[in-house]
Amino acid sequence: MSQRRQRPYRRLDRAERAAIERGLDKNRPARAMARDLGRSQSSVADEVRRNRTVTRGPGKGSRVESVPEGACARLRGWPHVCNGCNKRRYHCSMPFRCEYSAARAQLLADGELSAARRGVDRTEEEFESIAAKIRADLARGLSPAQISHARSSEFRAAPSTIYRWIERGYAGMSNMVLALPQNQPNAPLYPAGGAPALSPGAPPHFGRPCYLGPPPRARSTAG
Repeated sequence: MSQRRQRPYRRLDRAERAAIERGLDKNRPARAMARDLGRSQSSVADEVRRNRTVTRGPGKGSRVESVPEGACARLRGWPHVCNGCNKRRYHCSMPFRCEYSAARAQLLADGELSAARRGVDRTEEEFESIAAKIRADLARGLSPAQISHARSSEFRAAPSTIYRWIERGYAGMSNMVLALPQNQPNAPLYPAGGAPALSPGAPPHFGRPCYLGPPPRARSTAG
């Protein structure tokens, strides 16, 4: 049986979110849904976790920020939601419940994109192009400060803005490998001809620890 090739990253659309909701209602595994959509399994799982909403308990109607202690084990692993549970409608006694709705997920995702683009005078397509370049630079080991400097002739995004986009998972940035290649500490960051030029005044490269906390200047002044 032929399989659809996995496509380069782009935002999930309404039809794909509707397909994910139908798959959840039928208890389909994430891998099967990802294969049908031409997406990675992590993209499907991240979408469900990120855009599920509370249907019972504190914060009803809002995005799930965290699953409380004592919640159903189903919410802590795949499928992360009550969709597909045979107790979903009438027989569940759990005080906390959450579900994935394609319509609600689309509204949340659109709101995120709007927030990410705030202050950026670009169309959605142009913003997606910028995000793709940032993802590529992160994958090659550049820090947000370096990206901001090296790409300044193409777009303007402060290092703090890029950190915020990574932290909030905008445009697929949340699952990037933010370190130099394993066992290759001295390997070049780019293949020949593939790097944006870094001028002599460019910020130094920072490794993985800088992505797991505040920017270096903030760390140096802390405690």
